[in-house]
Amino acid sequence: MKKYIFFIFLLLWSATSCKKDFFELQRPPESPWTTITEFDRAARGAYSRLFALGDWGNVFNYWYLYKNAVGDDVDWSTPGDAAWGWYRDTENNKDWVDAVFTTSYQVIASINDAMQFVEDNGGSPYPNISSDDKIYNFDRIMGELYFLRGYAYYMNATLFVNAYVPGGANDAKQIPLRTAASTTYDLAVKSKIGTVQEIWDQILSDFQKAHDLLPERYITGKMHAAYQAGRANKFAAAAMLSRAYFAMGDYPHAAQYAGEVIDENGGDYDLSEDPISAFNKSTLDRGRETIMYIPCYDKIVGRQNLHASCFTNLFNGKPCDWTATYFDPAVLQRLGWMTSPKADTTINLAAKRDKRFTQLMFVREPGNIPPAQQLPGRYYDKRVNMEWRSIISNKYYRGPEGNYTNVPQIRLAEMYLTRSICLFLADDKDGAARDLNIVRKRAWDAGVAGMPYESSAHYITASTITEQIISDERVIEMFCEGDRIDYLRGLKVDVPNGDRGPGTVPYTDKGFVWNIPINEKLLNEGYEP
Repeated sequence: MKKYIFFIFLLLWSATSCKKDFFELQRPPESPWTTITEFDRAARGAYSRLFALGDWGNVFNYWYLYKNAVGDDVDWSTPGDAAWGWYRDTENNKDWVDAVFTTSYQVIASINDAMQFVEDNGGSPYPNISSDDKIYNFDRIMGELYFLRGYAYYMNATLFVNAYVPGGANDAKQIPLRTAASTTYDLAVKSKIGTVQEIWDQILSDFQKAHDLLPERYITGKMHAAYQAGRANKFAAAAMLSRAYFAMGDYPHAAQYAGEVIDENGGDYDLSEDPISAFNKSTLDRGRETIMYIPCYDKIVGRQNLHASCFTNLFNGKPCDWTATYFDPAVLQRLGWMTSPKADTTINLAAKRDKRFTQLMFVREPGNIPPAQQLPGRYYDKRVNMEWRSIISNKYYRGPEGNYTNVPQIRLAEMYLTRSICLFLADDKDGAARDLNIVRKRAWDAGVAGMPYESSAHYITASTITEQIISDERVIEMFCEGDRIDYLRGLKVDVPNGDRGPGTVPYTDKGFVWNIPINEKLLNEGYEP
């Protein structure tokens, strides 16, 4: 059936085939990258497509919207609305998920074209550039291209590919593996469908090449000025290697690259600032822990992640009416933040002394409280189905001009927590506790608690640390950043159902794997048996 799609094209071709020069170009194509400065556009275009494509069309935003939806750490405030994926109904195609797939492969295709351009020119398309330009611009751009292709594959692998099973066959074929420009008809319509193993091997390969080529930081006067605005460097590549190895259950390598980010960054990144500092920047500036971010501050070309309003409090400077996620009541109870969230409105000291609660979360009151009984200065959710006090994320639109607030993509706290769990699994409990305490201390409000963190009963030691403590700390730290489900699948543990019902499901469950877009299966003959 797929071949009929091209029927009209074939008719037109046959009608003109008597003219041998019909398809011959009258003018040879010109490279869009005639200078090293123009070649930087290859990377900038890919960044834009992945992370800043339209106010409501940002596919990075779509990606972690659905990641937030399927986790066990959030509950859903719009019962019956299956469009968001909260019910893990991944067998149904959804426009926004399909957009992640399609746009990611557009980016992959554009990067493959740029790499083909370099290959066609013997690996040196600009032979007359200076040695500085070779190192600080050409090699950097190539590193960014590998990074961005790896990131596009990572997004698609974590949405559309089965969980990697250490020691397993990992031979399911689900998404195309395209690493070369589609220069012929057959290459365009008969893409190889990679196995789970092949896709993750490609992700590791791309991030490793990026890691080897990228500089550690921006150098004024040496690099294109645009490179300083949140783009990938060596430490971002190391962080993504850590994520990829963790997804594959290779915890020693995940710890190694997380450790590189933590220990070898030359003082560029630390946890010396309050948690909010990563989320309140509306200029070129970044928080001290922010390794990579989307620069939304530019009022002309900036592209705010507007769909973040689906899982955060603010939109246009005021509470959003359609925020869909809130902290799962059972998780709040486990954390000790609320004793009985659906029956008692009391928020406990465990939450109040945590700066992540006071700075990056918001309390909404039940929507069924009669107006006459509503207290001033509080936000009452207008949806009558919200019958209890809820805690929601308040991480986005936090800068002085909310719609132009930069969005962190990789933060140092995540690397500490990744290394902590990896060290714990390796039975290095001292090291695991040390990393965990650094994150916990940063969030500790000694004024509210009445004592320093190290003097409290909550200070963690090798004898008190557990896997659950580390995982719960990560729930708080990474809340509504799309991390939870990939963390659990990477940890290779059963995933709790949260408020969907009792019990758990295996990390390999198909409910975490979205269907390939229908059009891709119709048009790509690689899917044929």
